[in-house]
Amino acid sequence: MTFRRISAFLLLLPLLTACAGDEELSATSVIPVSYTLSTSAAGPITPDTAYSAATFRKLFPNERIDVISTADEDGVVNALTVFADGLQVMMIIPASGGKTIKAVHGSGLAVAGPNGERLGMTFRRSGMSRDDCDVGTGPWLGMAVCTARNAPNVYLVFDNGGWNGSPNELAPSSSLAEGKLRRIVWVPARTG
Repeated sequence: MTFRRISAFLLLLPLLTACAGDEELSATSVIPVSYTLSTSAAGPITPDTAYSAATFRKLFPNERIDVISTADEDGVVNALTVFADGLQVMMIIPASGGKTIKAVHGSGLAVAGPNGERLGMTFRRSGMSRDDCDVGTGPWLGMAVCTARNAPNVYLVFDNGGWNGSPNELAPSSSLAEGKLRRIVWVPARTG
C-alpha cells in the first residue's frame, strides 16, 4: 500500500461510509489482502523456510525487515518483523536455537486467516464457535485462542469483548461475540 492508496482511502471514506448500509465498514474492508496465513504457509513462508533476515529479505523483496522485541509464551524474544509501507505486517518468531521458525504472527491489516478472517473482525462475524477456543495464557491471558476452521495449525486470537470476568475463564458467548480478532498465528506443521 502506498501513500497514494492511503490518501485515496481517507478521501473516499465519507463516501464509502454513506454507501455501506448495514455492513460494518472497517479498514480491512477496503485494504486488500497481501498475505494469507493458511495450513501450508504464512504468505511466502513455508515450514521449511529457514529463520534468517537474508531469507526473509528474499521472500519479501519490497518490504522492510527489522528486529523487534516481543512477548510470546516463553517470555521476551527478538523477532524478525515484516513492514510494508511503514506498517507492521507479520512477526516471525524463532524457535529455540534460532535456525527455524516457531510461529508467524499476522499483525497487520493486509493479512488474512485461512477463511478470510481479518484483524478487527468480530468473533460473531468470523463464524467461529466458542467450542473451538481455549482461554489464553501468558501474553494472551483472558483472550480466546481459537483453532481456525480447516487449519489446525492456525490460531485466531480474539479479545474478550469487554467482559470483566476472570482472565482464567473464556468469556461467555454474549461477550465473546463482540470480541475483536487481534492476532492470527501460524505454526509450521512439520512432517517427519
